[in-house]
This record gives sequence, C-alpha cells and structure tokens, in this order.
Amino acid sequence: MKALLLAAGLGTRLRPLTEVLPKPLCLFYGRPILDLVYEQIKKVGIHQIAINTHHLPLVINQHIQKHPAVYTPPPHISHEPEILGTGGAINPLRAWLGSDDLLICNGDVMADIDLKALVQQHRESGSDATMVLLDRHKKGTNPVAYEGTAIRAIGDQPVKATERHTLATFSGIHIIGPRLVRAIPAGGSPSIIEAYHRLLAEGARIQAFIHRGFWEDLGTPRDYFAAHQAVLLHPDRAGLCQRLGLDPSIRFEGDSALCGPGPFPERRQNSFLFGPIQGDQGEQPIQSCLVYPSTVIKPGQKLENGIITPEVCMGIV
Repeated sequence: MKALLLAAGLGTRLRPLTEVLPKPLCLFYGRPILDLVYEQIKKVGIHQIAINTHHLPLVINQHIQKHPAVYTPPPHISHEPEILGTGGAINPLRAWLGSDDLLICNGDVMADIDLKALVQQHRESGSDATMVLLDRHKKGTNPVAYEGTAIRAIGDQPVKATERHTLATFSGIHIIGPRLVRAIPAGGSPSIIEAYHRLLAEGARIQAFIHRGFWEDLGTPRDYFAAHQAVLLHPDRAGLCQRLGLDPSIRFEGDSALCGPGPFPERRQNSFLFGPIQGDQGEQPIQSCLVYPSTVIKPGQKLENGIITPEVCMGIV
C-alpha cells in the first residue's frame, strides 16, 4: 500500500496567513501539520508516500529538505501547475501507484484515527475502497449513508426505502483500490466523490470505517483555534497528544499551552504560544491567541482573538 498526503490547496479561508505559509505547514501545537500527518502514516508501515503541491510549492520542498529526520524515506512530490482537485490529484500518480491500494490523508486535518486498524480492515474486507466516517453527520456536509460497515449512498444519492442506514460525515481520509482509480476520469479536475458514485451504482464494495475519536478541520481561523482548545480540554489529553504525535514537552498551564523553548510573555489567557516570543506587551495580556515562534510583540499591538506570526497578524472571526 502507498499513501497520498494532500497539500496542494490554496488555504483561502486562512488568508492572509496562507499567503506566506502553505496551510499544511501551519503549526499545530508548535509543529507543522504536514510533519505530524506524515509521521502518522509512516507509523503504519507505509513508506512510499506522495505529497501533491500547488500553492507555494518551493516552501514545502524546502521544508522537506530541511527536515530529513521526518521525511525519511523522502516523499514522491507530485507538483500540480494547475490544481487538479480531489480526484484529479490521482492522475499524475498513476504510474507511481501501479496496482497498489492508496491511503489518502488531508494536510489540513488533525485526527487520532487508528490508521493501523483502518488498513487492516480494508485488507481483510477485500473492498474496493474504505472511507473513514465520523460517527455523526455534521450539518452542512454531504451525508454518507451506511449500514453495518457497508456504504449505501453518498451525498444526494437515493437510499432504498428497504435499507436501514445511518448518516455520517466523510472525514476526507480513505483507502482506494485499483477499481476506484480506474473510475476517475484521466483528464481535467474530477471529484473523487463522482468516482464513488459510479462504483456504488455498479455494485462495488465500499466499506465504512467509523471513527469516534478526535477529528478537527483546521480550515478557518475559528476552527484552527478551536482545535487547539479541543486538545487542551480533552479528558485524555496526555493520551491524545501521544496519538497525534505532539511534542511531549508541551507545558499546559491553566487555560494556555507553551510549546517549545521560550522566552514566553508572562501574561496570557486562553492562548497557545509556540515560542520563542519577545517584545514588550505592556499591561495587556495575550488573550485567545495563537502566537508563532520568533514573533516580536510591538508596543500597542493588539493581543486578543488573533493569530500572530512574524509576518502576519490576523483576527479569529
């Protein structure tokens, strides 16, 4: 089995942060999301991993080259001069993929999905694809109907009245086999969901892997901040940090977290500091912020409800 880590997106909802930093290199508790997901994949025993790029590709390439301890073995880079979408991203990889199954993960999601159990279920089931589903349907997303472990319909596909089913949400993480790859059009920017529709209509075996644990989309400033809070407040915080691959040296102090070496400002509330951070904050505490390392706080700078980096200061709306 091989793996594809999706990292080509523009990150428009996180602008202006993503104008200088690709979204997969945004920090989660002080570490790039891309690093964390890449290591999760390697722990399953998958060592042939592709990363697709489009937005700020040189920044991603340079990051990979600077961190050989994480990116060993090095990934196969699939650069897309024109962004190809969820299905089209497979097309430049067909020769590299061959007839292997492909685990697909997102570069803007943090989750503690048991990838080892996912791979095992997919192999034992002999299914054409296995989709990781969240155990609830999130309002505003296309529902996935499943019965037992069998997926019956996706999105607006009809479900037979005689079939008992449960609605869930597709996590964006899945394993696809050669039959689904063949169902993806070889040109343009096709959606992979359309390939799923085609296979379901043909009676293919599409399995559900139900995830009941931590899953956070980091696509918007609000979601990005909320994901940090979700770790902070998790009832099994130590176990979750280990499953996510976070640095064990993170210091949780009250309603805040300090990641990496300081110095850190002394006055902080409900904030996540990735340090070192310098400058004079005056009498104002850092409140409800994500603060990147090497940030220098300027006199009179707003330190509330924001994402603060050396290059960008943006609000959490």
